This record gives sequence, C-alpha cells and structure tokens, in this order.
Amino acid sequence: MSTRRQQSERERASHSDDIARRFKEKQAWWERDFPKGDRPKAREEAKASAGAVGSSALSAERNRPAAAALPAPIASPAPAPAVAESRQSLAKAAPAQRMADAAAPAKADAVATPSPVASIQLKKWVANAPYAERLRKAENDQLYRIYLDERPGYLNSTAFFLDVADVFFDRDRPELALRILSNLAEMDLENRHVLRILGYRLMQAKRADLAVPVLQRVAELAPNEPQSWRDLGLAQAETGARQQALKSLYEVVTRPWHNRFPDIELVALAEMNALIATAPEKLDTSAIDPRFLRNLPLDLRVVLTWDADNTDIDLWVTDPNGEKSFYGNRLSYQGGAMSRDFTGGYGPEEFSLKKAKPGRYLIQAQFYGHRQQVVAGATTLGLRLTTGFGTAAQKEERLTLRLKGQSEVVTVGEFVVGE
Repeated sequence: MSTRRQQSERERASHSDDIARRFKEKQAWWERDFPKGDRPKAREEAKASAGAVGSSALSAERNRPAAAALPAPIASPAPAPAVAESRQSLAKAAPAQRMADAAAPAKADAVATPSPVASIQLKKWVANAPYAERLRKAENDQLYRIYLDERPGYLNSTAFFLDVADVFFDRDRPELALRILSNLAEMDLENRHVLRILGYRLMQAKRADLAVPVLQRVAELAPNEPQSWRDLGLAQAETGARQQALKSLYEVVTRPWHNRFPDIELVALAEMNALIATAPEKLDTSAIDPRFLRNLPLDLRVVLTWDADNTDIDLWVTDPNGEKSFYGNRLSYQGGAMSRDFTGGYGPEEFSLKKAKPGRYLIQAQFYGHRQQVVAGATTLGLRLTTGFGTAAQKEERLTLRLKGQSEVVTVGEFVVGE
C-alpha cells in the first residue's frame, strides 16, 4: 500500500472518530429534557446586563477563522472507543450482523412519541424587479410574450430566469416554468454556483428527477465541497434512489473536509439516519460505521443554504418565549440547537428542536456580509422547513429567495405549534 494511501486512510479514521465523538454529544443533547415553560426573568436580566460584553465577544468571534467557532453547547459524554479497538471489532463483525445490530436504533426511533400538531406557514418572497412586476400584472395569455420581450436584456442574469419561472409556477404553468429554468444550465455548464441554484429550484418544484443530473454535474465540478454530495444525496432520496442517496450522504460524513465547513457532517448524519428510518424498504447499512447509526427525530427543523462562496448568511429562529436562536445563542432555554456558524459560504446552517412548546416560531435569514474581492450581486438562499423530521409524519416546505445588501434581514415564515 502506498504511503499516500495509508496517510489518507489514517486521516479518514481520525476524522471518523472525531465525528463519532461529536455525534455522541448531539445524542446527549437529544436525550436531555429541557423546560417548556417561560424563561426565568433572572436569565433575561443577566443576558441584558452582559449585552456590551457579549456584543464585543461576538464581534471577536466573527473575526476568527472557521476552525475557532463556538464550542458545542452540550455536555460531552465519555470519549468514544479507541481507534484500534473500534476498527478491529468492525473488521471481525459479519456484515449481516452489523447491519441488523447497528440499523436497529435508526429504525426504532422512527416511531416517535406523538408530538403537538405543527404547521408551516411560508411568507411568499416576491421579486421587485420591473420585469417581475410587469409579468405579475399580465394576463395568462400574455405571459410568454412578455417573457420573450424582456429576455434579451437579461441573458446573463440568473435572477431573471428564477423570477420569471416563479411567476409561471404561481400561474400553474409548470411546463413553461421548467423550460425557462433550463436557461440557467445553458448559461454556463461549468459554473457550479448557477447549477446549484438550478438544482435547488428544481427540488422546490418537486422535480428531483431533473435535479439529480444537474447536481451530479455539480459534484463533478466541485468534488471537494461537501455541499455537492449532500445536495446530490437529498435529490437521489427524493427520486427513490435511496441506496445511492445513502452513499452520497455517507461521503459527507466520513470524508475530511476543509475546516470552513463546520458541522456539515452532523447535518448529513441527521439526514442519513432519517432516510434509513423512514425508507419503505430496508436499506443496506453494512458499510456504515455503527457509531453513526441512530435516528434523532425532531418536532421542528430548519436548514439554510446559499449559493455564494466567502459569504456569511445567518439563520435566526425566535421561539414562543421570544428567545432567538442564532450563531451567538446556539442553545435556547427550551432546547433549540443551532449548528455552528458557517462564515465561509454555502452553509448549511441547521436549527433543531426535539420537543416544541406550543406557539409560533419565527424564521428569518440575515445577510451578515461577505469577503469577496469582486462586486457581488444578490445571494440566492434555499430553505427547508420540516415538521416531524425523521418520522413517518414528516412534512417539509421549501423556499428560494434572494438577499442583496449587508445586514438585510428577511422573514421566511413560521412554524405554528398547537397544544
């Protein structure tokens, strides 16, 4: 075996052990019971009195590299088994036995305790460009003519084709909307950013079958960006190619990535285990490290992604207590957990809540800033809002929108949780 290959295998083994440890920490959070009443007044007063100090600390945090992100706000359990022991035991275990033993927790947790009824209410995002307003005012029989009239002036604008397609989708003209979206692929077949946007919009349109080849191309163009494999895996799952999806998501979990992609492995782990738990057929998990096999169902989950490199977009979720979960408050009083801050571009940022107290949960996104050296246009965001995540009752809504200026905040929608 070559020295380079040996080094690569050692790096993967070390990375897997680190992810297993962090996944144990996440399980400890999931198993903990959090209060569902109002926050103690003293807690809020203490936060207010520390406002100036906290503001300075957060500013300093933003200036650190991604590797120095806030530590996980959950207690660490006992360390995972040593590398040698775990590897030897895995090598000796028969694949069939590993499959039966390890997959059991993932399936068992799929039938979660009945949760409060939760609904998703999206706030429709509307483009304010002149061509979009012109289309919205037009009659159905005029739409395509107006599109053709406006098109020559926007041949290199991804925003134009996204906005026009949105109007056609809203008017129940999906065939024409898809034809208009196809212009994105024709603009630049080597531009992974444009192709990612196209893939996200096709997924929102519930056309994962069309999104898969687009996202496969993205994975070819950007194999060293974990988002490429996560996006592909999620699209494959929706087409019914769940075994392929499992392989793509597991690549995100086990491959060592650049430190500007913090916690993406844990996001993919959640999606991988939810896939295993809810699949109508039994998936082959014999190639998966048993330490990674446990489904953690959630009442509420939000995932934010965006298309721009070196750009920082923040996810905010404000619960019925009025407490905002974001990069500076990663564990709320009632147990809402926010993933680590993605300051280097793309996301995902994830909000998770195992048991939701009744009330409304406001979901917002903020354009914090970017470090690009060129003048950047609007950043396209993709959001997934899910209730009953990892259970048979899972429901999901998606939204694509854009943010232009630094510090711009947009309200995406809300969860409404009943008693």
